[in-house]
Amino acid sequence: MVPVVNESMESMRRDMALREALARAPGGKVQLLDPRPLVRVRVTWGRAVAVTDTHVLHEWVRWGQYHCRWDEKWQVRRVDAADWQGEEF
Repeated sequence: MVPVVNESMESMRRDMALREALARAPGGKVQLLDPRPLVRVRVTWGRAVAVTDTHVLHEWVRWGQYHCRWDEKWQVRRVDAADWQGEEF
């Protein structure tokens, strides 16, 4: 029973982090992406969640911890599944 509670709490943390990031979107109107493409931002591998005219919101998991952040579009590169080296979500 405990793993279900932990998964539920983690899901809530992720949703809250995404809502907070979307609320402070730089660069104008936000367009949510569905499906979320795989991306690389510098040395971070993740998925793009949303875009504005100037920025991309991407999410990733590193060492079991969930993260999301806005970065300028020029730093974000789309990658194929065969090339992707990130952790599973």
